[in-house]
Amino acid sequence: MTTKLRLHLCVRVPNEGARRLAHWIQHEPVGALGKLLRKTGIGQITMERMMSGDVVPDAPLAYQIFAATRCAVPINDWDAKPEGGWFDRVAPREHDRRAA
Repeated sequence: MTTKLRLHLCVRVPNEGARRLAHWIQHEPVGALGKLLRKTGIGQITMERMMSGDVVPDAPLAYQIFAATRCAVPINDWDAKPEGGWFDRVAPREHDRRAA
């Protein structure tokens, strides 16, 4: 039996990386969050802290998230001001995968 993981989002969006990651999780099939945690080696508590802005992933971890989300969460977005609220539409971006 698989446990369904959930994220608790704070009222204020801390950064664009957290917002884009929440959007990615919301639009992926059930179990995507668990797969992301396993691929990156992140624990659920660390993920909760990243989503609240208490922790900002370092460059290697931000790259792992970028790769695991198929470029949905750019590395520099963890240091960027949020471009909207948790449930606002996320604008698509073109990325040069070599530059990541």
